[in-house]
Amino acid sequence: METTTANSPYQFTLPGHANASGSLSFWENSSLFPEGIQRCFWISKVKEGETRGNHAHWQEAQVIVAMAGTIELELTNVLGQIFHFKLDSPEKGVFIPPLTWLVARFSPEAVLMGMSDRVFSEDDYIRDQNYFAELQKRYK
Repeated sequence: METTTANSPYQFTLPGHANASGSLSFWENSSLFPEGIQRCFWISKVKEGETRGNHAHWQEAQVIVAMAGTIELELTNVLGQIFHFKLDSPEKGVFIPPLTWLVARFSPEAVLMGMSDRVFSEDDYIRDQNYFAELQKRYK
């Protein structure tokens, strides 16, 4: 079985339907989140030049969607690989595995929605980037 540290972030298109009356997008993935979505959150009204995220998780995996505006993600996994994603449509999502440092940059009026496989636990957060860099040395 592949360990969570070997998983890389990736972007995907959410299934859905579009017609003259609008677009419907949805996400159902019981293989990625076998216990279902345990927490959903959204972030909006981020001031220009500010970033959000600036942390990693020990065990939590997330899917991030830009519900409005544009969100640029810079993700660094515990192996030191850096990934860049641009979310500019609610039809796109990015999977973020555990042990991945996240920095999110927002356009004006952008709204981020996150879905996670775990309930909130402060103990699951890695908020010190220097400590995360030390972890990277152990996994390389």
